[in-house]
Amino acid sequence: MPVPWNEDDPRDLTVIEENLRRVLGNIVRRASERDPPSVTMAQNWHRRIYRGARIPVPYYAGEIRDSDPELPELFGYEVAVGSSPGVPSRHVPAQLESFERFMVEAVGRLDSILRVGDRPSEADAVHSVLTLCAISHGEWVRIHPFANGNGRTARLWANWCAVRYRLPPFVRLRPRPAGDAYGLAGIDSMRGDHREMVIVFVDLLTRRLSRSVSQ
Repeated sequence: MPVPWNEDDPRDLTVIEENLRRVLGNIVRRASERDPPSVTMAQNWHRRIYRGARIPVPYYAGEIRDSDPELPELFGYEVAVGSSPGVPSRHVPAQLESFERFMVEAVGRLDSILRVGDRPSEADAVHSVLTLCAISHGEWVRIHPFANGNGRTARLWANWCAVRYRLPPFVRLRPRPAGDAYGLAGIDSMRGDHREMVIVFVDLLTRRLSRSVSQ
């Protein structure tokens, strides 16, 4: 039976929050490089998030749930969000391959429309970016590759997409965005329906831009 990892150690919350700030800061700094999206990139985020933190099994940081006997504690590690199960562990590697292919194709299309340094100004372009934010976030949540920390990694994906196209990082990493709308949209995402998350992200971005104008 795998060793469960359901909660962060309360003694490590400050360390994790500082690590998250650093990971996001690096994402923002590298946005103009237009790095290709990859699962390996997200695995490295996850390792850096938990650097210096207490976790039940050291390789839980950055390694995925699957059927790999080389990682016995992740062999058959199953997860759920409320009553919604994550992808069965034996299917996680293949689902991540599909996720990466989708992301590479999606940013390729957007990169050809929004050149480096361009900011989406038309409503359709902004909506396209926010849709990518929502799908990348929602698919990561649905697949739930890690034993823990999937939500904050998903929010890093959303911000990675935003800053790539010169939108501000508008999704709070920890704690997660306040209110019921984000959580309810996340339940839909667990079923593969990311439409409500697009609506939530439109609202979060609008609020973020409003704060910037008022400051």
